[in-house]
Amino acid sequence: MDRIHLEQAPRNNQGKISYSSIPSMVVMVAEEELSVLQRRVKRNYDVRDRLHISEEELVGLEGHIADLEEKLAEWRALVE
Repeated sequence: MDRIHLEQAPRNNQGKISYSSIPSMVVMVAEEELSVLQRRVKRNYDVRDRLHISEEELVGLEGHIADLEEKLAEWRALVE
């Protein structure tokens, strides 16, 4: 399986992916979420794009991406 549908990933009360619930697939799910978030940030610079978000949301999204990249590096090291 090369990709996972993020809609199927378990979520917590705030709607964020619950990585503690999916230890066997955590790297694959994190890589897919990271890919989706990075595409969203890249497309955000066109104000006509339907994925355009406010500056405050963009800062939060970029912070989430940085946290996810850090965790993903740790998870990859654990798997290897």
